[in-house]
Amino acid sequence: MGIELGHLQTLEPLGERLCLDFCNTVEREGEVIVQEWLTSYTNLVAWSQSTQILTAEQGDLLLQAATQQPAAAAEVFRTAIALRAALYEIFSAVAARQPVPSLATLNHQLVLALPHLQLQTAPAGFAWSWAEPGLALDQMLWPVTCSAAELLTSPDQSRIRECAAPDCGWLFLDLSRNRSRRWCDMETCGNRTKARRHYARSKQAQD
Repeated sequence: MGIELGHLQTLEPLGERLCLDFCNTVEREGEVIVQEWLTSYTNLVAWSQSTQILTAEQGDLLLQAATQQPAAAAEVFRTAIALRAALYEIFSAVAARQPVPSLATLNHQLVLALPHLQLQTAPAGFAWSWAEPGLALDQMLWPVTCSAAELLTSPDQSRIRECAAPDCGWLFLDLSRNRSRRWCDMETCGNRTKARRHYARSKQAQD
């Protein structure tokens, strides 16, 4: 069967954490969405494959199940969009050092995700893994939810940043030594913003 990833292949994972990359499946200009990558359950599955949350086989099985349960798949998609919005509000507030909004949506998804975690042996001792999810249509949301909880409870939460470009809104983890990273990607948002400033200064000098 297979899924055509299409435009999702151009969606670079710049967030440094799965939950931030999930938030970055949309671009914002203030509160206005200017680019949306997740428009259907099929897109959600395709993104999950591109980030290796799902294998190609798992994605195919979920799409087959979705055709048999269209209402359930549509509900999972709505849940995913609501989770993404809630995570963006939380991480954006953390990045801006502002009071964090309600954690209710994230906590609700944690209740659904955590029962599927299990311990397994690993070369270095033990590691977390996901129990066989079967055909659970929402299984791609479990790693995203746990990634968010892990980030918020780790020292790295102080490194969460939001791109300084006014027409982006992407989130990322600033791993620079002096914590000075301002853009999700210097070659795109950084250079574009600098070009705008240069144009504005030139225009002002001419007036």
